[in-house]
Amino acid sequence: MKNFILRHKETILVALLGLAVFAALNYLMVQWHEDPWTNPKMGYWSVFRKYFCLSGFDAHTYVTVSKWRPLYELYRHPLLALYMWPLSWVNGQLNDIFHINCAIYTVAVAWTMASTATWVLLYKLMRNIVQLPVFSSLLMCFFHYSFAYVMLAAIAPDHMILTQLLLILTLFLATRRREGMPLWQALTLFFVSAGVSLTNGIKIWLMDMSARVGRQTTVTSIMRRSLPYLLPTMMLGLMYILQTETTEKEEHQWQVTMRDKRIERDSTYLAKLKADSLRQARERDRQTTDSRFFQWTDNSVERIPLLVENIFGEGLLLHEEHLLEDANLTENPRPIIVRYGNRWEYMAESAVIMLFALGLYCGRRERLVWLALLPFLFDMFLHVGMRFAASDAYIMTAHWAFVIPIAVAYLVKRTRDKGNHIITTSLHTAILILTATLWWHNVSLIAAKILDLPI
Repeated sequence: MKNFILRHKETILVALLGLAVFAALNYLMVQWHEDPWTNPKMGYWSVFRKYFCLSGFDAHTYVTVSKWRPLYELYRHPLLALYMWPLSWVNGQLNDIFHINCAIYTVAVAWTMASTATWVLLYKLMRNIVQLPVFSSLLMCFFHYSFAYVMLAAIAPDHMILTQLLLILTLFLATRRREGMPLWQALTLFFVSAGVSLTNGIKIWLMDMSARVGRQTTVTSIMRRSLPYLLPTMMLGLMYILQTETTEKEEHQWQVTMRDKRIERDSTYLAKLKADSLRQARERDRQTTDSRFFQWTDNSVERIPLLVENIFGEGLLLHEEHLLEDANLTENPRPIIVRYGNRWEYMAESAVIMLFALGLYCGRRERLVWLALLPFLFDMFLHVGMRFAASDAYIMTAHWAFVIPIAVAYLVKRTRDKGNHIITTSLHTAILILTATLWWHNVSLIAAKILDLPI
């Protein structure tokens, strides 16, 4: 044991640092409506829906962990409800012991562990693949988690932290060896990741194919490598059909029964349902095409403001106005485009983009940069090209933002390898100031939202 600790001392210390950071953030999160959520005076769905409003995130995970229900849309998240079953079981045992609903604490512990694992993997990429020193590697980790919706993914009860963990794990495994991942690892990651969100499976496949470029670049070799992906794809399809015929049917019937009961006792509820139906009809008019798979697209959103204010804006640096409000609400929704009230916020956003661009140039020949760039390009195609989830595209930031510190890491490495200590020190200082500013700004606003403090 002693030899193990000595051999992995650096990793253990880094993990403990990350654990402290994410435990503190999740401790902040459990302060939010702690009493009504742990001692609900109504059904779990009702109590979480009443008090939970955190940008575009939803409270499905809290409800599912409180009492297991298949609330996630199967055609987008085919296995996510099943992944939540162990947490729901643990929560049930805690409920029996403490006689309160411990869902917010159960999720906080799980999300702290997932965030810490992601933190360690990102650090290992910086140390072992990019080959940065300890301070620079830690700075890149803090830089990554200073981004608003990367930070929020570590505490919000949604699937973004799970997606980020699986994608960074894929990067770690794909770059450990010259030949990329073994096939069994790629197929396992594909199955597990697509179970969280189907688009993750596409990203895993893209990274697996790209990791092998240079060794097997023919169409035939790519097809041969891709053929085994049919197995986990068919398994996902079978799981989808099985759940559709069992748990989803039961859930649908239960929802219909509850809806009918509420209509009987609440004369205004039917009017609300009709208003929701009209709103959904208006949203369908703005879709790319009238299809279930395109129901979250919105052609009314302009792409340049979407990039400036939402993806590279709100995703990295929170807006004070309409702080963490939800653009998808029926009543008083957040405007899709919100502009910053201070010039320095645009300067901070520009600084991140400039560092990102310089980093991409410095790492343009590095396999890690290209692999990390693939999820970013895919998400830009979805959110900017197709305008999928354009109203709150920033909540997906954790799905791609890790490419920014990875690219910037190669900028740092380039200046360090050049041996110009003045430029290297200046770059480190600039990134440190930017990181501290983003942490201060985003944490203070998140705390103001959760603790109901004046901004």
